[in-house]
Amino acid sequence: MPNAEQEANRALTFRFENDVVDRFIGGRDMLVGLWAGEKLGLPQENCTIYALEVMAAGMMDPEPDGIVDKIAHDFTKRGIPIGRGQILVQLNKSNRLVAERIVAS
Repeated sequence: MPNAEQEANRALTFRFENDVVDRFIGGRDMLVGLWAGEKLGLPQENCTIYALEVMAAGMMDPEPDGIVDKIAHDFTKRGIPIGRGQILVQLNKSNRLVAERIVAS
C-alpha cells in the first residue's frame, strides 16, 4: 500500500504534466490564432482577440480538429482560399515553436 508521501508525489507529477500539456496546447493555439488573424486581415489588437478565441476553442477540445474547423470556417466566411491542409501545416509549425520554447525554459 503506497504511503502518503508517494501519493503526494504522484499527484504533483500528474499536475505538473497537465500544466505542461496545457501550456503547450495554449501556446500552439495562440500562435496559430495570431497567424489566422493576420490572414483574415484583422488589425493587430483584433488579431490578439481572435487568437484568444482560438485558444478558448482549443481548451474546449484539445484535439486540433476544433481549432482547424473554426479557422477554416472563418476563412471560408471571408472568402480566403486557405484550406484545412494549409492550416494543419501552420499548426505543425506552431507545435514545433512551442515545443522549442518549453524545452528552452
